[in-house]
Amino acid sequence: MTTLPEIGDLAPSFEVDTLRGHIHFPEYAAGNWCILFAHPANFTSAWAMFSAYIAMKERALDARNVKLVGLSNEALRTNHDWSDKARRFIGIYLKGPVIEDLDFRIAQLYGLASGRRPQAGLNRLALIIDPQGVIQLIINRPLPNIEDALTEIEKELDRLQGFSKASANTQPNELEVKEQPDVILGDFQPKIAYFPKKNLKLN
Repeated sequence: MTTLPEIGDLAPSFEVDTLRGHIHFPEYAAGNWCILFAHPANFTSAWAMFSAYIAMKERALDARNVKLVGLSNEALRTNHDWSDKARRFIGIYLKGPVIEDLDFRIAQLYGLASGRRPQAGLNRLALIIDPQGVIQLIINRPLPNIEDALTEIEKELDRLQGFSKASANTQPNELEVKEQPDVILGDFQPKIAYFPKKNLKLN
């Protein structure tokens, strides 16, 4: 049985082709922090919460020198790219690569669990890897809920990067998702739209 890497170990190396190109990991994220996460089953409530949250944070994470890599045990190429459908129909667009790991080769290497086919001994939800390729945090299942995992990832990333909450007094927290301001319409006052009613003749 393969010994799973622990905190303080170098991230195991692998090569794989993704829909975003070829990846040699952990060299792919060399010089950057990296969140390697288990991508939940496509188009489920867990997927929507977890992946939507990470996708919304991606620009801010990129500004903080953090790369995202997802791992999926589902076929990503079935019926075209699922991420394209997610972008067009749900508004979720994750720019980082998601690895198609149908044979669980990488999942077993890292102990990551995702998708609809759970494997014994694979219960890790996410890992944070530092710019030198060393594992600094491991989040395991089960958790009370996915929100707790997302909160822990953000909190621990703040701690590992030395992010000071005191600095929030002088600049906003980049990881906070803010609502877009209302559009300024000037003197234009929109009117309530009414839909006309019309009796249609049946064929």
